[in-house]
Amino acid sequence: MEAFFNGLSSALSSLGANGILPIGLFILALVFRLKIGEALRAALTGAVGMVGMNLTTDMLVAQMTPATQSMVERLGWHLDIVDTGWSLMSYAWGSPVSGILIILGIALNLLLLVTNFTKTLMIDFWNYWSFLACGALIYGATESVLWSVVATGIYMIIAWKWSDHVAPIFQEASGMEACTWPTGAIIAPAMIGFPVIKLCQKIPVIKDIKADPEHLQNKLGVFGETMVVGFFIGIIIGILAAFDVIKCFLLGVNMGAVMILLPRMISIMMEGILPIANAAQEFCEKHLHGKKIWIGIDASTLMGNPCNMTSIMIMTPIVTAMSIIPGNRMLAVASLVAVPWFIIPLAYYAKDNILHTCIAAFAVFCVYFLCATALAGAHTNIAHICGSLANGNTLTSCLSEGGNPITWIIYKLLQIFGQTVI
Repeated sequence: MEAFFNGLSSALSSLGANGILPIGLFILALVFRLKIGEALRAALTGAVGMVGMNLTTDMLVAQMTPATQSMVERLGWHLDIVDTGWSLMSYAWGSPVSGILIILGIALNLLLLVTNFTKTLMIDFWNYWSFLACGALIYGATESVLWSVVATGIYMIIAWKWSDHVAPIFQEASGMEACTWPTGAIIAPAMIGFPVIKLCQKIPVIKDIKADPEHLQNKLGVFGETMVVGFFIGIIIGILAAFDVIKCFLLGVNMGAVMILLPRMISIMMEGILPIANAAQEFCEKHLHGKKIWIGIDASTLMGNPCNMTSIMIMTPIVTAMSIIPGNRMLAVASLVAVPWFIIPLAYYAKDNILHTCIAAFAVFCVYFLCATALAGAHTNIAHICGSLANGNTLTSCLSEGGNPITWIIYKLLQIFGQTVI
């Protein structure tokens, strides 16, 4: 049985998001009674959109990271926790408890659906890694299978219940009815960022500042268009990084390209997902007495919002600068690849106000930095357990899931009751 679980974890990890999505969509489409041809078209269309979206996001990260690293080198910052970025993903899939946690997740999701605790059907199997990361970190902290399973189950319950709560906001703003976004990348930042945005909407002066892309375009004309805004933001970042004129110009062109390409890739993905979501609703109306089921999909499908993309470009260099906040010991460089996913839920709730989105994002990253520092011991230990870290004197951590406050709260409770070894 253990060999089966390990094989399943390895297969899912090797397929990646681009491989898992079409398989999951195709199976789901057949379950909800789409014809084979329609199911195949919907699954492949969704996958094509995902591939294009990931390529565009990769280009964004590839362009922004060197600029930010150059800024760090100029400032000469040195902190003692090494930022390993997405490495936690491999520990999540490869930890000793990952197979058990995958089965737990599927069974728990179905149980919560049947008992009407949640409307979310989690088909985004790739992003189970966010839950597995919680389990891996708690295993690294306690070296206990039991506490890892308990912690992951709690995380899943919180994520799926909160995804039900915030889904209508995203559905209305994005037009993706019958969908929800249940991953840790959405839920924890929303928990922190939403109250901050609500506060911004009440503070005099700040509440009255109109900073949505549509207003900026009306005021600035062509200079307010998302493509042009991306172009100038890219140039400004290049200047801050001390790039030469040609590099600054090329960075601007590439940022402008991202602003145009990403929404179009997401619209392609929606062409595939929406027929399946609609079929799911019809199936529930007919066979489950009108029971509502929302399809849990990747948070990247929300990324194409112009406010979102502008905020991502503004916040990426700021996140690295935030490494010097009191109490933090990790220099954020590798984790910059995850910046877009922190900001995704904030732009919609802020009603596309770029200023409010960035203020909320600042608060979110402050919390994540401190949690990532606190969880560095657990992160380092699970890296040792998975055989990925030879130097015992090096502390490692990351922002994405490595600094998730839900995981930190569970860790802290276990620490208080003497259940941790780290």
